[in-house]
Amino acid sequence: MTDEERGLDPEQRRPEEPGNVPRKASEAELGDSIFPHTDSFFAGPELNRGVPADPAFIRVLSAIEITIGVALFALIVFGVMYQVLGRYFPAIGWVGAGEVALMSMIAMTFITTGYLVGRNGHIVLEIFDELLAGTRLFVALRVISAVIMVATSLALAYEAFVKIDTEWGRLSAAMHMPVGVLYLFALVGFLSAAIHSSFKIPYANRPEHKLDIGEMEG
Repeated sequence: MTDEERGLDPEQRRPEEPGNVPRKASEAELGDSIFPHTDSFFAGPELNRGVPADPAFIRVLSAIEITIGVALFALIVFGVMYQVLGRYFPAIGWVGAGEVALMSMIAMTFITTGYLVGRNGHIVLEIFDELLAGTRLFVALRVISAVIMVATSLALAYEAFVKIDTEWGRLSAAMHMPVGVLYLFALVGFLSAAIHSSFKIPYANRPEHKLDIGEMEG
């Protein structure tokens, strides 16, 4: 027997019956939630609509960084899965598999630094952004933030350059690879972060790119 035949109002349908679609929560209920709405590529596919395109140099640099990052991620998966197989088939065990995964993870962290900085994918404390949004002080805040990021990235790049020389003679335990190789990735990553941050300064009055996971697929 249908609800109409029983004389029930649509609002009185039992939850388990087909066609009973729960009413959406009110705005007040959403406002009280401890989990506010979060913008991401998956929550809002149009996240970067209307944002001016990056200069060609930045697009090429980002593409190179993502390509290297994907290759390093594949090495991480390879190293971890080879370790798993080695537990079931000891004959193919290779002590270097874990080292491949570990060093690839460190290198990937460094090489994607510039890409993440250029798209606000790094950790930031947005304390005054909401208060100053839409004002000239907000543009000044973005310029100051970018300048600080450039200075910090250049300082870290210099430290990485120094460590390349001092750590080149130290070899890894399994593959006997110079540890200084990791600092090459750090040098390139922090120089890229400085470049990405410097390109933000003349465009501080325009909308910023947000991290788009779709760009990193494949």
